[in-house]
Amino acid sequence: MLSPKISRKGDHAIVVGGGIAGLLFARVLVGHFERITLIERDRYPTEAAFRAGVPQGRHVHTMLLRGQACLERLFPGLTSTLLAHGAVERDFVNDSIYYYGARCAREPSGLRGYNCSRPFLEHHIHQEVKRYNQISILEAHEVVSLLFDQNAQVVCGVRFHRREPNCELQDLQGDLVIDASGASSRILQWLEELGYEKPDETVMNAYLGYASRIYEAPSDHQPAWKSIAIQATERHRRGGVLLAAEKGRWIVALAGAGKDYPPTDELDYLAFARSLPDQALYDAIQGAKPLSPIYGYRKTENRWRHFERLERQPEGLFVVGDAMCVFNPMYGQGMTVTLFEALAFDACLRSMKGQKGLARLFQRKVARILAFPWQLAASADARLLGEDSRAKGTRRWLRQYLEAVQAAAPYEPQVFRAMLGVTHMVHSPLALFHPQIVVKVVASHQKRGAK
Repeated sequence: MLSPKISRKGDHAIVVGGGIAGLLFARVLVGHFERITLIERDRYPTEAAFRAGVPQGRHVHTMLLRGQACLERLFPGLTSTLLAHGAVERDFVNDSIYYYGARCAREPSGLRGYNCSRPFLEHHIHQEVKRYNQISILEAHEVVSLLFDQNAQVVCGVRFHRREPNCELQDLQGDLVIDASGASSRILQWLEELGYEKPDETVMNAYLGYASRIYEAPSDHQPAWKSIAIQATERHRRGGVLLAAEKGRWIVALAGAGKDYPPTDELDYLAFARSLPDQALYDAIQGAKPLSPIYGYRKTENRWRHFERLERQPEGLFVVGDAMCVFNPMYGQGMTVTLFEALAFDACLRSMKGQKGLARLFQRKVARILAFPWQLAASADARLLGEDSRAKGTRRWLRQYLEAVQAAAPYEPQVFRAMLGVTHMVHSPLALFHPQIVVKVVASHQKRGAK
């Protein structure tokens, strides 16, 4: 539940960036401020469609199951709206083909949710946010710098302009500023301009690239699945994903690690799909009708800017979403983690009576949220690069255990369900360390090692 409204001096919050992160934070701020101004560089499409400000928008996206449940609490009725407009409902175990060195068992699981494209989800969230009279959205405007009270060391607004030739700069005062402008955020430049140090960064890059295409699902063929996920491994660095989405479409992404990038040429793309260790995805698309060109994407490194470690940081400024931490998109964590950040911000606003210390409290709370998703993504990429041996102590043991869990998944349905529940953040990571799961993982590892 969101907190009741808290009266604040000025009662005006500013959100920079109107993607999913910005829309979610704007929604959360409704419970705390009389006015919220969201500033977005693009103009929103009138229907679900790609826009330039979301360069990865043509590719596969997933709101994890716990994220879907949280979205429904923020926007009651959203799930029904999405399904009514074409989102595809599915059991994430029974309606899916998963390949982790072998195919995983398919059976009813209770892990139910929906598939849809990123533009489709953003469009419907945008429509929900527009219902709130407290939120003003400035489309086609760009923030160029922050306003700063030097004496109080507080960010107190933004300087921006309309994205048209010869438009004058304008100042907008606010009680706080949320930077939700994504991976291309100017936050490091802005901090430097204010006299603050840049945060340390942790980077894990498996040099994974992917290429995506939309297909029309054949009308004369009704497959027994609604998604396919073929996981790349250290031994076979190619993988792929197919999601059945709205309007009878399949969104397909082929991926290769270690710079084994999938091609964007028609015949070579199909050849790459055929080279995957499981033929399910290739069999699906070889006769399907393409509805789009093939789009490549290679900015897939995991990058965490550690704002929680800064000794000094200005009050009134909050860095969120991809501006703070970006995950390898193939693991589908980004949107869900950003939603958790928005809910954490609501909790921080509820617990703090004033601005002092709020930024530090929030960044530390978010660091705890990021810890396990980061470990999952970094461990997976480390395995693709064969770098597990570089990890030390507990980190090395954890990576090896997670690898053993994944290796056991095709042979132990209980392990697979636990792994998927943790991946979708429905269950705590501790579920993977339940004695029953540990016994099955160890037994499976020993059995495979004996062969």
